[in-house]
Amino acid sequence: MSGQFGSPLMRFLRRLKARFTEREGTRGYQRRLERETRRVARTFAGELQPVLIHTYGKVGSTAIQTVINKLPGFGSFQTHFISEEGVNLARAIHQDHDRDPIHLKVGEALRRAMEEYPDKVVRVITLVRDPVARAVSNLFENPVLLLGEGGGDLRKMPVEQVVEIAAEQLRSSIDYTEGWFDRELSQLFGFEFFSEPFDRESGFQILKKGRVHLLSGKLELLSNNGGRYLGDFLGLSAPLDIPRRRARESTGEASLYDQVRKSLKLPAGVLDEVYSSRVCRHFYTPEELEGFRKLWQA
Repeated sequence: MSGQFGSPLMRFLRRLKARFTEREGTRGYQRRLERETRRVARTFAGELQPVLIHTYGKVGSTAIQTVINKLPGFGSFQTHFISEEGVNLARAIHQDHDRDPIHLKVGEALRRAMEEYPDKVVRVITLVRDPVARAVSNLFENPVLLLGEGGGDLRKMPVEQVVEIAAEQLRSSIDYTEGWFDRELSQLFGFEFFSEPFDRESGFQILKKGRVHLLSGKLELLSNNGGRYLGDFLGLSAPLDIPRRRARESTGEASLYDQVRKSLKLPAGVLDEVYSSRVCRHFYTPEELEGFRKLWQA
């Protein structure tokens, strides 16, 4: 598939580069970097419990971090790349700059801290989402990733053009997602992730391996069961109230967003590749996958 659609990982990383390109001066960058790396060190050396909200992006992780940030006793970090391989792949596209994006430095700091404190319990949270819905959301929430600074205004484009951009985003993300789970969960934390059966009905599951506790779940069921599982995962006595995802109506783009969702219809062959992936088959029931297909099939 990678031969058909080019290099999905490098394409994704170039877009991530656009998102995280620093526009601040050297002093501001250094202050932020020092603040974040001190926070990593303080969390692992002290009494705070580290919680890594570690995802492949655009799967609702911000809502979870918002909840955890309000709780005493935890140090939470929202991350995409922590593994040495993942950080190096991301760094490769920044080699023409004189400094790394801060999120890569934080990922490295977290990896070093886990090595330095091998007995410290680390809680990891990851989520998945219907890949097609994720592609559409990604386009509207991060248009610069796809279009560049001068790539135009989505609201002024024909719906057909926006639909094609969303379809290309989907194609370029399939292999990336598969590789991300291998590098950033299985290899990094030692889980045989896809060998462990997942509770597809409840939509969430807690696994433990040594000092690493992993909560994995589906965004689609976050408002149903997520608060209960998150509370259990953090050792709390009651479920947590996870805010619903931001209503699209509040962004001023609801009409175009709805049009794209209704207009985006994909060939059966593309949907076969998407929904037969390990990630989809691991997390979703056949009925859920069939429901997704009906939404998007041409």
